Amino acid sequence: MIVIVGLGTGGLYTAKWISSVNRDEEITIIERRKYDTYSPCSIPMVVEGKISENDIVHPFPKSRKIRVLTGHEAIKIDVGAKKIVVKNVDSGQEMEIAYDKLIYAAGARPWVPPIEGIDKKGVFTVRVVEDAVAIKNWAENSKRALVVGAGAIGVEMAYALRARGLEVTLIEMLPHAFPNALDKDMAKYVDSYLKEKGIKTMYGVKLEKIIGAERVSGAVVNGAEMNVDMIIMSTGVRPETALLKGVVDIDERGFIVVNERMETSVPDIYAIGDCVRTPHGVIQLATTAMKQAAVAGINAAGGNAIYTRPTGAFVSAFGGYEVASVGTKGEIAGRGWSRINPYSEEKIIMKIFIDRAGKLLGAQAVGPGAASRINVVSALLRKGAHITDLMFMEQAYCPEVCELYDVLNIAAENAVRRVKMKIDKYEV
Repeated sequence: MIVIVGLGTGGLYTAKWISSVNRDEEITIIERRKYDTYSPCSIPMVVEGKISENDIVHPFPKSRKIRVLTGHEAIKIDVGAKKIVVKNVDSGQEMEIAYDKLIYAAGARPWVPPIEGIDKKGVFTVRVVEDAVAIKNWAENSKRALVVGAGAIGVEMAYALRARGLEVTLIEMLPHAFPNALDKDMAKYVDSYLKEKGIKTMYGVKLEKIIGAERVSGAVVNGAEMNVDMIIMSTGVRPETALLKGVVDIDERGFIVVNERMETSVPDIYAIGDCVRTPHGVIQLATTAMKQAAVAGINAAGGNAIYTRPTGAFVSAFGGYEVASVGTKGEIAGRGWSRINPYSEEKIIMKIFIDRAGKLLGAQAVGPGAASRINVVSALLRKGAHITDLMFMEQAYCPEVCELYDVLNIAAENAVRRVKMKIDKYEV
């Protein structure tokens, strides 16, 4: 019996890979939510009104070998007896489940700073389906919103609320939007787009106080008071590791330490997703969780899999505009831009990083089509590509959908020019 704690992206794909390796393996999945897996990244689309909350819940595929216990919470692990204690969240009734292997995929929880007034009605975090419904309902009777944090969810929520007709102010403590994904010179294009859509942006500022009796009526930002009806806190997440505290090794930041096989310090206990630190560090993305799930699932089912260094490919999209990045930065960067097609005014801007030997290190892109370019770079990074591989890459061409000389080729050529690389033989 393999027991999985958590039915998010990690839990779902762990079950998939266990079944792929060993169809006879019995699996029990424990999830405290009362519904199956869902897409948290789609919550801004629900708030905007593009889809309903029902559209982002995905029923788990039925299987005679897989038992899904929604509405149940794992509360204790007995490592010696290899049992996990589970409680029904409605009745409080407890039961024990024996396991041969345990895979912990509980993810993370929203983190909010200790700000005066943070507990008032009208202050929201963005994590589960219930948040989407609550924010959408509150927005129907609101005029002004403050969004705190200009990462992916913050920017997407700001756009969604603006699309609903609210006056929106987006604030960020750091100097620009998407501080973990973009350099300042790339982020300025995002800021221009947000302002074009009527979103007020403020960087290098801090939310100091939330005003109101029981519900939000205003906020103090860097000493200045503003009138707002609702506040979205998009200030990051913290790993959900309480169940394994004192059981497995956890680092000083609260992340479960795992090896390249996704094994914890305790035999037969694996951990994956937003709550772990691998030998390659911490990357809290659904794509990373899916990759880790494959490793843990294969190994738990008797296979042999190794978690290789992730590229960290990332994208955020709002209103047809895309922000994407992959890999790491380098001291040499090539920039370029091109139109989406010869007959469009929309353009994509790209920045590609290499070392002095021309090895491809990473890239950033903004504008429509940014994700598809970053996906190309991500694939090349896994193979240790050279910048000339990108400079001479062949791409499908049709004037209706793309330029002949793509922004990938342009940025790569500019990177080669900047590094003043001597090439004895061009392999075109």
